[in-house]
Amino acid sequence: MDLLDPGLRSLSRDGLAHVADAVFPPFCPLCRGPDRGDGLGCREHRLPLEPAGPRCGRCAAALPPAIAHGERCAGCRLDPPSFLGAIVLADYRAQPAGREWILAFKHGRRPDLARTLGRALGARLAENRACEMQPPPLLVPVPLHWLRRFERGYDQALLLARAAAEVEGLEVVRALSRSRSTAVQGSIGAPSRTANVAKAFAPRRTWPPASRRILGREVWLVDDVVTSGATASECARALKRLGAARIGVLALARA
Repeated sequence: MDLLDPGLRSLSRDGLAHVADAVFPPFCPLCRGPDRGDGLGCREHRLPLEPAGPRCGRCAAALPPAIAHGERCAGCRLDPPSFLGAIVLADYRAQPAGREWILAFKHGRRPDLARTLGRALGARLAENRACEMQPPPLLVPVPLHWLRRFERGYDQALLLARAAAEVEGLEVVRALSRSRSTAVQGSIGAPSRTANVAKAFAPRRTWPPASRRILGREVWLVDDVVTSGATASECARALKRLGAARIGVLALARA
């Protein structure tokens, strides 16, 4: 039998939380300096929650100040990507704090940052979609080749997708596989970005087949950084072959 009133129980929990914060104040995940209390970092390393300035309504690229937010950039007008829209937290070059979070997470062996980064992505997705949509969208991580995963020790896009899904209880479907290893996009000696990822993605062999879960659904591809959009477009084409109805991109940053 519970003798403690629910209201008192809640007050007790809140009181303990305040005591814990006083004794063990929250710190910035990047520099261990004082955090503002929400886990998003100190003043210098504050995680951006949206990129600054007007952005392309299709690929989230930066637009000239004179162009209205949501208009399409020149690239999307001339050669539209295979996805319909992109939601990102930061501009990779213009917002250094966001870049530091990504570098620490992706190359600094900090998979623990996935929860904060992924939940921030999930919250942005929740803000930008119709909550009454049924069935809800699916999250599909951009797959990492097994060699790259072995080198890094974890699949960053999969960790982000799982954390983002927690916000609204969405489903993560590992629908794609990377059929061949590709050079880092834009690296010296790499082919053009489009050629580099051409036919690099295929449906993942699962049972039941991924197409049963993807068919007719809205799908959001989850990745760390959108550079040219070539990788996301190639993944989107693979998802269309599986029967996805609408495809968007959910990423930490746009380069």
